[in-house]
Amino acid sequence: MQKNQSIQDVVFTNLYEKDFEFTVVTNREILRDNVPKNINPFQPSRLHYYAILFILEGEGRHFIDFKTYQYKRGSIIFVAKGQVHAFERNVNRRAIFFGFTEAFLEKNSLGSNLIQQINLYNYHLYSPLLQLEATEMTFLEIVVNRISDEFHAPDDFATEEIIASMLKLFLLSAERIRRKTTYQSVHPTYYPTFLAFQKLLEQHLLNNRKVQFYAQQLQISTKKLNRITQEVIKKPAKQYLHERLIMEMKRLLINTDWSIKEIAYQTGFDEPTNFVKYFKKETKQTPSAFRKAF
Repeated sequence: MQKNQSIQDVVFTNLYEKDFEFTVVTNREILRDNVPKNINPFQPSRLHYYAILFILEGEGRHFIDFKTYQYKRGSIIFVAKGQVHAFERNVNRRAIFFGFTEAFLEKNSLGSNLIQQINLYNYHLYSPLLQLEATEMTFLEIVVNRISDEFHAPDDFATEEIIASMLKLFLLSAERIRRKTTYQSVHPTYYPTFLAFQKLLEQHLLNNRKVQFYAQQLQISTKKLNRITQEVIKKPAKQYLHERLIMEMKRLLINTDWSIKEIAYQTGFDEPTNFVKYFKKETKQTPSAFRKAF
């Protein structure tokens, strides 16, 4: 029996043959399927790079993980690496989609320092949707259009550097706006270690659910790891780890037609019954009930 489309893994692809890992896609190109081959933008896709969806005109919905976000003019949606998202087939939307990799950030001296400065992509702390006011929209629309114009113009001196500088201006400006609306202070000493913990979870979560393992990888005690997560996200490391695992389970339940047994094995359970018990304990409903509800 052939399975329906499951979550698509989308690695960075530059359709414009640039020699740097940054791309610009318009809503028209999305609707015309001017995207990497074998990728359906309207089906769940797990990104392996960072993305920004900037809404210039129109209203609609964007899907990230198992949530729906309503957007309108002036909405910015930040999709983090590893998240599952899908576009709405919306002909009335005018939007620009940016995609860029960690390699692009690091090559242009934006790298980890910039990501640590901002929380736009840390969806465990904040909503991925930022809504601009009119004056904020005017400024950032100019920046977005300037990036797009530079990207589509014939390659010239310092094209990549100019785009990187404009992207930094955009991200820092958006972070300043976010802080004015929903600011949650993050411990400056602990935050880099927390980001490292998140990265380890991305790599090992399905194979290792022991807090001690991650503390050892970080070369700190489990007590200190718990203190770090308590400071940053107000919860112990074990709880955060289990929330991340549940998130992955929900993604597979909603975005694939895999059986419960297959998802159990995919998420590191030897027995499907243990998977069902675990999911029900954490969510108060069975995997089947959760899938049916969506």
